[in-house]
Amino acid sequence: MKQNWLTKREIGVLGIDTLLVCASYYLAYLIRLDAELEPIHKAAFLKSLPIVIFVRLLAFRYFGTFRSIWKYVSTNDLKLIIQAVTSSTLVIMAVIGILFRFVGFPRSVFFIDWLLLMFFVGGSRFLDRFYHELTQPPPSPRSKYLLIVGAGRAGDLIVREIRNNPQFEYTPVGYIDDDKNKLGRHIQGLPILGTTDNIQKIVAAKDIQEILIAIPSARGETIRKIIEKCRATGVAFKILPQIRDLIDGQISLSQIREVNENDLLGREPAELDIQSISRDIEGKRVLVTGAGGSIGSELCRQIIHLHPEDLILYERGENSLYHIELEFKERYPHARIISVIGDILDTHRLEETFARFRPELVFHSAAYKHVPMMELNPIEALKNNVLGTKNVADAADMHRVSKFVMISTDKAVHPVNVMGASKRAAEAYIQTLSPSSQTRYITVRFGNVLNSEGSVIPLFKDQIQKGGPVTVTHPEVYRYFMTIPEAAQLVLQAGAMGRGGEIFLLDMGKSIKILDLAIDLITLSGLKPWEDVDIVFTGLRPGEKLYEELLIDGEGILPTHHRKIMVAKSLELSRKEMNLAMTSLLEILAKNDREEAQNWLKRVVPEYSPEKAGEPRSEGDTVRSKIIPFEPKIQ
Repeated sequence: MKQNWLTKREIGVLGIDTLLVCASYYLAYLIRLDAELEPIHKAAFLKSLPIVIFVRLLAFRYFGTFRSIWKYVSTNDLKLIIQAVTSSTLVIMAVIGILFRFVGFPRSVFFIDWLLLMFFVGGSRFLDRFYHELTQPPPSPRSKYLLIVGAGRAGDLIVREIRNNPQFEYTPVGYIDDDKNKLGRHIQGLPILGTTDNIQKIVAAKDIQEILIAIPSARGETIRKIIEKCRATGVAFKILPQIRDLIDGQISLSQIREVNENDLLGREPAELDIQSISRDIEGKRVLVTGAGGSIGSELCRQIIHLHPEDLILYERGENSLYHIELEFKERYPHARIISVIGDILDTHRLEETFARFRPELVFHSAAYKHVPMMELNPIEALKNNVLGTKNVADAADMHRVSKFVMISTDKAVHPVNVMGASKRAAEAYIQTLSPSSQTRYITVRFGNVLNSEGSVIPLFKDQIQKGGPVTVTHPEVYRYFMTIPEAAQLVLQAGAMGRGGEIFLLDMGKSIKILDLAIDLITLSGLKPWEDVDIVFTGLRPGEKLYEELLIDGEGILPTHHRKIMVAKSLELSRKEMNLAMTSLLEILAKNDREEAQNWLKRVVPEYSPEKAGEPRSEGDTVRSKIIPFEPKIQ
């Protein structure tokens, strides 16, 4: 049925265009000859008319001018009409020149016909659109007064679609734009009312009920600032996705969505060197530890797109491994996925896995990461984060893995908690392996990731859903954030860049105040902070800092060719001293001695200062990372 309707409509449009072609051609003769056609001109007109009709309609069909829906006609349709009329005019003149040598055909007729036909065909389309806009029903009484932030192409298209689709219950009132050259001008009859600095006054004066941020090309930091200004108005606001998130590049009302935590982050998208990453992974056997976790599973999702020969999922959690394996089998039925239930503390299982599957690349993301929990369980933190990393790194060395990439954390910098200190000790160990191993050992250090398991945003969302209160540890706590996919992508990029021994730092952008994040999430839920949902301060938990850092004094920092990845200068650490330290650690873990475990961390990580938890770091607080020598015990 749909195809028949389209065919009938096309025939109708072509019929109208045929009449316009005839009228334009005849009128061109009348204008040129002052309405007095000699017999020679009448004969010329009649014998050339079939040629003109045929060529014109052929051009219209070729350029698709009959396919446009007239009530939605745009400048793009006008371009097609100009192309069709111009090209067909040149063809008609060539054919008439060849067949009739222009006898009885004044050449200016074709120029006049060209102008008239563009006016007739284009005018007919725009007249139909004007009629539909004029006869549209008035806005519904339920429609919301809408203010659009962004007086550009996206804002213009949104207003057009709202007016053409009454089912969208919005009444556009005007635009906001920070380009002061646009102020006072109009787009589709709607005024550009002011800049984002005036948004609160405009919302109050115009009784605005909803705001739409329609700047899909804006940078992340710009969007965050606009969101903060919209939040201050107290009215609901939504956003168009950024250009990179629009699959086909087209903009429509259907793409309007609620502002989410990714928008609040204010980060620019990572630009990856896909070729170098692909060369690093394609056709290789890749093993990921902690494959069922937030970062590990996303690493696996990114890796599978790069066509490894085998992707080995090493995970001790049966349920998380089951879910990631099921996802991959459904989405990538032809990929070679190998699921291994195993613990990084089980050296026999690691040895069996490395010997059997012979991985060429290892991404080590298995770790304990929850700061307060590790403060209560320091022995387990040392087992998993230090000894577990040693086990995987040693297996990689023994089996001559090409590259070993360890996922670390900003909490390893001037650590004030067991989790951070344990990760710093793990960093130090793999740095001591790198100089003498055939395996290239690389560390990638970054901050918090949005929506990872146990992170602050899922907690806040759950608290908001339950009606509050939202719990924030301290009003001045700041954290770095990035999205899980971006973190995984930059880990792969850093891994591809690494030559061994480096600590790569990911550009986390600006740190974000956790209190602001809580306020934003409450507002985005359509609620008011401290009125609908309370915010309470619970105090810093054991081992927490007010601020996080990404660099240890003495490491130095150098740029790389990737603007979001920096590299810390490797520290000179003694492998002999580190081996003695690891021997000592095994003895401490065997005794389950918490006090000795703390002392061990202080000797391996001299910058570890648990007494400074909750304090901002002072300017003179400089500790160079150097292992305090362990004396071997004489039996």
